[in-house]
Amino acid sequence: MTEATRMSLRLAFLGLALTLFSGCTASRALCPAEGGRPWREVRSSHFRVRTNLEEPAAARSAVELEEFRRALLLAWGAGFDPPGTVEVILLSNPRDLEEFTDSGRYGGFAGQTPDGPRMVMTGGGGYLLADTTGDKETQAHELAHYLSAFALPRQPRWISEGLASYLETITIRPSDRNVVLGRASPALLQYVRAHGWLTLDELWQWDGKTQQSTAELQSHYASSWLWVHYLINEYGDRFSTFQNQLARGEEPRRAFQAAFEGETAFQAALANYVQLGRYAISTQPLPPVPTQTQTRGLEPSDVHVIRALLFTQAPGDVPREERLRKADLELEQALKEDPAHVETHRLRAEKLDKAERLKLARQLVEKHPEDGRAWDLLANALDAEGDLSVQQEQARQRAAELMPDSPSAQNSLAWYYVNVLQPQKGLAPAQRAVRLMPGNAGILNTQAALFFQSGRCREAVAMGRRALDMLHEGVSDATRQEFKRVLTVFETKCVPAPVAPSAKAE
Repeated sequence: MTEATRMSLRLAFLGLALTLFSGCTASRALCPAEGGRPWREVRSSHFRVRTNLEEPAAARSAVELEEFRRALLLAWGAGFDPPGTVEVILLSNPRDLEEFTDSGRYGGFAGQTPDGPRMVMTGGGGYLLADTTGDKETQAHELAHYLSAFALPRQPRWISEGLASYLETITIRPSDRNVVLGRASPALLQYVRAHGWLTLDELWQWDGKTQQSTAELQSHYASSWLWVHYLINEYGDRFSTFQNQLARGEEPRRAFQAAFEGETAFQAALANYVQLGRYAISTQPLPPVPTQTQTRGLEPSDVHVIRALLFTQAPGDVPREERLRKADLELEQALKEDPAHVETHRLRAEKLDKAERLKLARQLVEKHPEDGRAWDLLANALDAEGDLSVQQEQARQRAAELMPDSPSAQNSLAWYYVNVLQPQKGLAPAQRAVRLMPGNAGILNTQAALFFQSGRCREAVAMGRRALDMLHEGVSDATRQEFKRVLTVFETKCVPAPVAPSAKAE
């Protein structure tokens, strides 16, 4: 798939960013009982890879993903290494996804889960090797979004998208294992040469815009990439100062004005930069990465869940009704294989009424007391019933304990304490959630609410502004307005009352 096609695909699916994977191209990825390859899960330090590749290739691919992540992190310095685990579904060859998309034109796609990115890729003995066909640009773009949030806790949208687009051309040179960073995107460069670009003032206004057309989005994406690429190359020290200020949580526009104070020529010089196309490419040695992996076989029910997810969430022109029908068949088969399969029941739970869901959750907790997903389902079922008793608290606590690396489990526990007005209990899990996923606006909003309830006004306002900053793609007008409303409450109630003038002495 060309970069232009990849870009248009990302734009076409922009509104589904909170529920969408992001994938690749499809033989059939069947479970072994139906004649497919064996499936396994490989865990490395920062990735959970579910794949039907052979075990040596699966383990090697996990290490290659660690290398890819490490290469991206060089954008913020060799010592930068944030926490967190990324989910990957890695199919054995570029044809495996055709069953789910009904097309061979997709080279890769990526999106979000409540716990961070989930990336769907195709392999061929190893994903990131130079001779494979996977769409590394899409994966780099989405992974860069995720990682940049750890480095830059406040990001205007043009910086968020511009940096991700700048980083998507990163490569690891096979000959010497050096990381090559900063190549221009041919598709984006061609776009701005043909259609022009937006000014910085126009890009600063992007954060408040919703319901944009594909043409408007293309212009904003391409212009954001151009400005970031230009400023890094021509004003590297000032841009680094700007990023350092964002890293300290300073207000983005004020930080930019301070970093570029006294500089007046940079806007006028952009046209020459676009036409001449002269820029620097950074080449750095790839630092060592952890190579330890753990592998376990997946059960047939696990494979059917993966197939159900791919049917519902892969791109393509298959009608939604047909996708849902096929996904339901996969989930039915998963339950035939394992009637108490937790992940299958979690996916089906929304179709049950409240009483059935609560009964099911209790059964799953009894059957799988060491599975945090079962406790999370129980807590959600209790919450749907309006039950804020100690039962829900204990279920939330158990889920968070069993899933310490799950931002959503930690955040759900923290939000429970927001609801019951016990902020001191909620601060610790909220801080863990922010540490694990600092780019999630909902998680930031939870900590802001706890700060506010605790009387920590300045921190509540700062965190509320940070949450609003991180509302980027796929966010509805209603959600944005609600975040603004909450922030206004914080700002209004946190302003000290004016001191009354003292009476004059007689």
